[in-house]
Amino acid sequence: MQADNKIFSFDIVIFILLFGLLPIDMINGYLLREVGVSPAISLSQLYKIILLAFLFVRINITEKVLVISVFLLLLMPTIYQLFKSFNIQLVFVDIVKIIKYLGSVLAFFYFRNIVIHKGYLLKSIYRWMLFSFMIVVLNISLKVFGLGFAMYSMDTLEIGSKGYFYAGNEVSGVLLILASFLMYWYQLFDKKMLFIIVGILSVLTGLYLTSKTAILGTIFSFIYFFIFSPNTKRISIRNMLFALFNFFIVLPIGLYFIIEYLKKSDVMERFSFFWNELDIFTFILSNRNTFLFDFLEIFKKEYNIIEMILGVGQSTFEILNNNHIIELDFFDIYFAYGIIGSLLVILYVSFILIKSALKSLNKKIFPFASYTKFISILLILISFLSGHIFNSGMAAIYIGCIFSLMYYKNNETKIS
Repeated sequence: MQADNKIFSFDIVIFILLFGLLPIDMINGYLLREVGVSPAISLSQLYKIILLAFLFVRINITEKVLVISVFLLLLMPTIYQLFKSFNIQLVFVDIVKIIKYLGSVLAFFYFRNIVIHKGYLLKSIYRWMLFSFMIVVLNISLKVFGLGFAMYSMDTLEIGSKGYFYAGNEVSGVLLILASFLMYWYQLFDKKMLFIIVGILSVLTGLYLTSKTAILGTIFSFIYFFIFSPNTKRISIRNMLFALFNFFIVLPIGLYFIIEYLKKSDVMERFSFFWNELDIFTFILSNRNTFLFDFLEIFKKEYNIIEMILGVGQSTFEILNNNHIIELDFFDIYFAYGIIGSLLVILYVSFILIKSALKSLNKKIFPFASYTKFISILLILISFLSGHIFNSGMAAIYIGCIFSLMYYKNNETKIS
């Protein structure tokens, strides 16, 4: 009984820390950009390490061994570089970066245990997601009042908003995860009006971010869950009328306002710049294919056979690439962690895809499996087009959580 109380206390602390994730990211962005604080480990990184330590304590022995094994495998290229350069600082920096990658796996193990054994906490997960969504929307909207940071800066031109978040590119993935989860939730529990409200807010926030990922991802999610509702209730006259009303009135009006907004907004300035300067493929990838081809030349010159297999570690990879990444996740992972790192990520996402696909065959028993399948496919696609998904410290815990939802088993308990 005493052990159960300790476990329950751990879960309370973890959920309190979860609610603080995005507010801490905002404070961190303000300190880094406005105040100019640049510590070895940022406030956001320290906060996430503490949270992940709590998650590590709560997972079982087998999962702990697996996480430690993956950690050591990903540290191998850094150890190899240590013997080449004798730069001990690489080890400490890369440990923090590896922990960022492990965040998704740790969160997956923790939340899987929660949804299997403590299904009643699903409502708490929903509240956390809703709170996080509100933080993102309000934060991005701060630019209306002249607050926060621009998403993109080109000479004197500032485009879009990322509020006080430091890692602007990672906000798009977080917005897409939160918005798609809430849209799925409201459709599943037949809350049509809330579905519409979240859908509209998501698209508007994506437009204000001026990120193709955020704009197209939120619009696609909205349309997809509108057409393929997870609610298995028999179609009623009321639902049919609501669907017709949305299709013939709300959707056309919404598209009209979106098009009008795009014509006058910063989004068109950014798109026009890239469209005029680049070919269609480079436009879609926002020049990332050019970054990739440029680094391939460095790869051929600088990597030896061992490094082509093991990678060179995240820090060395970024140093070779002028302190940048390619922003295409699987290439970034290969260049940093080699074939081993790439295989680990492929095994992870393949497991999620296959497991969610199998569980989604029985939607009545596993009502969230279809959502996990949907979002995992979408995130994999985005990771190949714009990156900042599987190497995102900001999105990692949210990704692990939504991947685990496929294990939630419907027991007919009212949770909506």
